[in-house]
Amino acid sequence: MDDDDTRTLASDGRPRPLRAAASLGGRAASSALRPLNGAVGAAVGIGVSLERKAVDRVLESGEIERVMLEVIESPAVQAALESVLSSEAAARLVDTFFDSGLFDHLIDRLVKSDALWSMIDEIAGSPAVTAAISQQGLGFADQVGDQMRDRSRRADDWLERAARRVIHRRGGALPETPDAAAS
Repeated sequence: MDDDDTRTLASDGRPRPLRAAASLGGRAASSALRPLNGAVGAAVGIGVSLERKAVDRVLESGEIERVMLEVIESPAVQAALESVLSSEAAARLVDTFFDSGLFDHLIDRLVKSDALWSMIDEIAGSPAVTAAISQQGLGFADQVGDQMRDRSRRADDWLERAARRVIHRRGGALPETPDAAAS
């Protein structure tokens, strides 16, 4: 090839005049499609918006929950889950999970998390838990009171028997007990 031939070729090997014509066609097509491009973009935006609204409606309707409950309560699904959970592979997976130390790591992270302690505070402060603790506290106080009364009676009985023994040794008689005198 001589110098004139290399000047007429572009870097992609096409002759320069053809490259210019191809470029002109691409620019013309781009200009012609520009309004269509805007319409397609708007249609895509509307489609995305409609899709989001549809997903939100389905999530808010409770339909997904109903379908999931139906699937979970299905005898076929329950049988399949029972089969999977009772398999050797499931047992190995559980063993691996506990042997790996991952469970201990998760528990450590859980205990250190503020969310857990916040949840515990929320539960402990709930009216139902407070009432249960109060009721249990009263029950405990009643038990302690009953035990104290029983021990006090036994101590009184022991002291009375000891006093009677001391008096019998000296030969004196005990005065009548207040209960016996009142009868």
